[in-house]
Amino acid sequence: MPIRPLRLPSALPLQGLGALASRFYVYLSGFLAVFLLAANVAPARFGAYSIYQSVLEAALVVGTLGSALLFSRHAAGPGPRIRRGDLVRTLAIGLPIALLLALGMLALQRVPASAMALVLMAATLAVFSFNSLRLAYSRGLGHAGLLNLESGLRSSILVLGVVGFAALGHAGDALDVPQLLAINLFAFVLVAAAIVRTGRAGRPPRGAATLALSAQGGATVYSLLLFLLRKSDLLVVAFFMPLGYVGAFKLAFLLAEAPSQFVQAFLYTRTPAMRTASAGQLEASAFRLARQSFLLGCGLFAGLAALIVLAAPLLKVGHEALEIFLCIAPYFLLRTYTVHHEMLLALRVPVASLARWALLEVGLRLLSYAVVIRAFPGQPHYVFLLACASDFVLYELRMRLEFGSYPIVRIARGLAHGALRSRP
Repeated sequence: MPIRPLRLPSALPLQGLGALASRFYVYLSGFLAVFLLAANVAPARFGAYSIYQSVLEAALVVGTLGSALLFSRHAAGPGPRIRRGDLVRTLAIGLPIALLLALGMLALQRVPASAMALVLMAATLAVFSFNSLRLAYSRGLGHAGLLNLESGLRSSILVLGVVGFAALGHAGDALDVPQLLAINLFAFVLVAAAIVRTGRAGRPPRGAATLALSAQGGATVYSLLLFLLRKSDLLVVAFFMPLGYVGAFKLAFLLAEAPSQFVQAFLYTRTPAMRTASAGQLEASAFRLARQSFLLGCGLFAGLAALIVLAAPLLKVGHEALEIFLCIAPYFLLRTYTVHHEMLLALRVPVASLARWALLEVGLRLLSYAVVIRAFPGQPHYVFLLACASDFVLYELRMRLEFGSYPIVRIARGLAHGALRSRP
């Protein structure tokens, strides 16, 4: 039986609008949390807390054996169907290794690591890994509501915790890293409770593990490479930049990444359709959706630029964050177009092929960092200017190999041809 081609509607369905609304809540609460911390917490402590968060995200890849993608792919087939044994075995193997990785990363960072902070981080890692796998399984079944909301719930709880701490009469500068980590752990626990409450609809059925450990090993390698590309920049700059800069970078990165995250939130609701579509038969409607996503990204970037310009004087790291935001914006604006096809390929293309392309991108990113650090010391965010150019070239080449065309070049030629035809 032939696989039906991907069919995407010209207008966003109610489900997609709900995804966009949930992402709006996520970023509204996330911005509020980051602005609250940046305005009230000492810059060094804000930077240290940001590093802990990035270390948790890196350790999550190993704690889940990179299997979030596999759980989404195989929640409803094809291939091995996910069972509860897969969840248990993955956490049993991944969490001890992930904890060692996290401890090693913290040892390399210039961050105070008290015993209490390490205990809180270990507990958070366990809950975070469980949440990630369960939400990935639900995404594979087409249930992405809680997946799109969970980070917003955590940010809201963080805001309430910081406000509650201030209401007790403590100054913002007295809020220490372990206290922030404790609030964060409480937020993860509440999300886990909400996941468990979803019942059987989002819970893998009983049974022994069906995923091959070799497949999970490959997924771990690919996910680590993807983390290096998408989320490791804060850890990289933390090696050689002051913690105050790290806080500013965190703020700018959060704002610049928002538009592509809005697009991704909508596409999560399309996971079953993407998983069963044939990449070789991709229709023009998918390219139209990518272009519409780009237009949405342009509008969001305009609003976010105005937001950070207005907020910069109120924040201790505001002016530096504004400079970084303007520099990294082109890279993330490009991603508002490419994220659709990246997600489609991730669900359809063999993991080994994904890993090879990711390895090439990582190599180019590291080379870009070497060039920027040498040519522009103290300005590591300039790496995103080079990354924008290299990602554009790699994306166009990959799409030519997979689908037979250069999407962005084709759009540019169409616009140029239309402009010539409109001349009198």
